[in-house]
Amino acid sequence: MNICFDTETTGLDSRNDEVLQLSIIDADSGKTLFNEYMKPTHTDSWEQAQAVNGIAPEMVEDCLTIEEYKSTIQRIFDKADTVLGYNVNFDVGFLRTAGIKIENRLVDVMTEFAEIYGEWNDARDDWKWQKLTTAAAYYGLSFEGTAHDSLADAKMTAAVYKEMHKI
Repeated sequence: MNICFDTETTGLDSRNDEVLQLSIIDADSGKTLFNEYMKPTHTDSWEQAQAVNGIAPEMVEDCLTIEEYKSTIQRIFDKADTVLGYNVNFDVGFLRTAGIKIENRLVDVMTEFAEIYGEWNDARDDWKWQKLTTAAAYYGLSFEGTAHDSLADAKMTAAVYKEMHKI
C-alpha cells in the first residue's frame, strides 16, 4: 500500500512546534485513512501558523492529542510500503518527534516536481522548490477544499504524483 500524508502545525520547528491536523490517504485509491485535528500539549497560540492554515486554538481545544492517536497512526504507517508527501521530510520530522516510527520508503513529490518545473536556484545550486498550488496549477488540477487543509493537501499531493508519473 502507498500512502500520502500531510500535516498542519503550530510552526516550522519539528522539535518545538506541534501537529494540529494530520491526514493520511491511500495514495492509490484516494480513500481517507486518517483525518483528525489535534490539541497541542504545550503550545497555546500560533498566530503565524494560524494565518496560513486557518486553525485557531478554539478549533482544537476539545480534540484529542497526537499521543492519543499514536497507535492508530503507527498502524497505518506500518502497513505502508511507500510514503508520499510534499516536502515530506518536514512532516516526517513532526511525526517522529511525536514518537511515530517511519521506516518506509519516502517520496518527496516537491523535490521531484521542482526538477520538472525547471526553475534553478543559484543560491542552493539545485532546483527551486515550488508550492503545492504551483504544482497543481501546472497540471491543471483543482483542490478539493482549500490549500493548507491537510486532507486537501494530501489528496492534491497524490494527484500531482500521479500526473508526474502518468499513473
